[in-house]
Order: sequence, then structure tokens, then C-alpha cells
Amino acid sequence: MVSTSAGGEGIDLQVCHILFNYDLPWNPMAVEQRIGRIHRYGQTDTAQVYNLVAEDTVEERIYGLLEEKLLEIAQTIGKVDPVTGQVVEDVRSEILGFLGSSPNYQDLYKKALVDKDYQRTEREIIEAIEKAHQASEALRQLAQDLESFNFGRYRNMKGPFALDDLKLFVKRGVLRLGGAFIPQGDVIYIETPKVLHQYPNVSPRYENVVFDRKLAMRKRRADLFGLGHPLVDALIEHLRSPLFSGEVSIHKGTSEAHTISVRCMFVVNLEEGVRKVFYKTFSLADNGQLEEFRPRTDVEALLSLRNRTAQIEHDKTLAFPQALKNRISSIITDEEARLRAKFDRVLSVNSQIVGLMAN
Repeated sequence: MVSTSAGGEGIDLQVCHILFNYDLPWNPMAVEQRIGRIHRYGQTDTAQVYNLVAEDTVEERIYGLLEEKLLEIAQTIGKVDPVTGQVVEDVRSEILGFLGSSPNYQDLYKKALVDKDYQRTEREIIEAIEKAHQASEALRQLAQDLESFNFGRYRNMKGPFALDDLKLFVKRGVLRLGGAFIPQGDVIYIETPKVLHQYPNVSPRYENVVFDRKLAMRKRRADLFGLGHPLVDALIEHLRSPLFSGEVSIHKGTSEAHTISVRCMFVVNLEEGVRKVFYKTFSLADNGQLEEFRPRTDVEALLSLRNRTAQIEHDKTLAFPQALKNRISSIITDEEARLRAKFDRVLSVNSQIVGLMAN
């Protein structure tokens, strides 16, 4: 592709990987902008850049001075590629970026062209690039040393839930409240339950719902559902509110319960109006011993529900031994004390049991 300087910014050209700068702009940062057109996310090849500069010209002298000073700075701070011996890319972009529009490159080139006083031009360039270096160093100190940060270390730090789990939650919640959740090929049609119409920014229906980021990118007019979507937030808020009574327990069979899992909400009120909310789960054997409770247990319980009308059997005669009640109360008290110790300036810690399941 052949382009004027208009192609130097605002477009993505990662399908290309070789760049020839035939007519170099006077501002070296504009060259970096051009390089950025091909060196973008999605580039699979090594970007190659060739700057064509006529010999024995002002441009050659000026760009030579810039390269020499950049290399000198990079060597001082240890930012030289050990293989090529060139200034590493991030430092080059950073220093040139801080140069900005100072000095006035057009005036500088004109003076060099007319006066032939390259020493004065060199002094101005050195002064400007030193200021840019100082600004770069100040920013690096302000941001501390982030060079050791490796995003790869955090790739495995994923929570136990994914968008498929949110899809299951939304499906069960919408159906439970009297709405519709109808798969239509790759997308889903949702008829919003009337009880959720009162919440802000919630539409009566959604016609192209997806719970997959890649599918959302490919599908035109797809509505990606996730935390932060008005309907998802409204559903969560409603199910957490006193307006939704829910079911107290799931009692399987007629035998005595062997395990009781307790779900609690803890609200920590701090000074200056700060409020933190935690969802905790505890699993108790019938002997009162605390057992490990897996985070995905609730999702698996939702998955096991076959339909909305016969999903739960109410057993009003189900009674918990007093020893278990005391044990639950003790666990909640201990958790409140742990939260008080975890934060400073705690005003109060409130707790509420929001779910019981007997197996």
C-alpha cells in the first residue's frame, strides 16, 4: 500500500509488516506513529521498518543526532537490545513521546538548513531530549518498578465461575420469577419478568442475548450478558432483597439430614460511608463439624433442578437440632469477629442467613 502522511495515524494495518518511510516527517514521534500502524495487536510477523534518508542532507544530520542521543540514554539505563545493539522499542517510544511538540521541529530544521550551524542544532536537540529523559525517569519513579510484572503469572488466577455459570444463574432466575428464556440458535431470547421492570435501564425483552465473548464479537447486534448488564444486576439485586423469599431448604428423601449447608451475607460498615459485602458458605455435618464447602456447589445445585414447578419439595416439619443451631450461630459470630479484625475503622458488622440446604 502506498500512502501519504495521512496514513500515519488512526488506522490499523497489522495485515502488513514491512514499512518504508520514504518522506520522513520532521517530528520523530510522527515516525513512531507510522510504525504503530503495523505494530499492533494481531500482528503475527516481525515488523520491519526502513527509513530512507538522503546522504549529506539536513535530515541525515538531525536524525543521526537523535539516534546517537537515544542510544546514549538507553545504554545508561540498560535499555539496549543485547542482540541488535539498538535502543529497545519501549524506551524509544517513551522518550520520543515525551518530546512531544517541543522543540519546534520545523523551525529547528529551517535554522539548520539556512545557517548550516549544526552545533547549535545539536545543542537544542540534546537539551530537548534530556528534558524528555528526565520526564521519563520521573514517571518511572512515580509508577515504581513495574518491569518485573509478568501478566502470564496472573493468567491462572481465575475464579471458580465463568460466563456459562452466569448463563445458568440468569436462566434459573428469570424462569423462577415468571419470565422466558428461549434459545434461538446461537442467541437467546429473554422475556424480562415483570417484577424486574421497576429496576433502572431494564428492557421488557432481549432478543440477541449471548454469554460468550467471542460469539459477541462475531454476531451482529449481539447483547453480551455479564456482571454489570442492567438485567443481570437487577436480577442479583432482586434475589438478594427481602422482596424475594426464596426457598428455605432442599430436602432429599425422607431420611434424616446428614449435611446442612448455610449461606450467609456479611455487611461490614466502615467509617466515611464505606460498605463491604461478603457472601460466605458453611457446610456442617450432623455432628456439628465444619466441612469444606466448594464454591461451585451452588451452581451444581442449580444445574440439578429439572424444572421450575417441581424443583423443590417444602418440608415444614424439618427441624434442626438445637446443637446445630448453636453451632451455626457460633460460626457466624466467629466470622463477624474475623471481619472486624481484618479491616480498620469498623463501625459494625451485620450478618444474615440467606440460604439453607439439607442433604
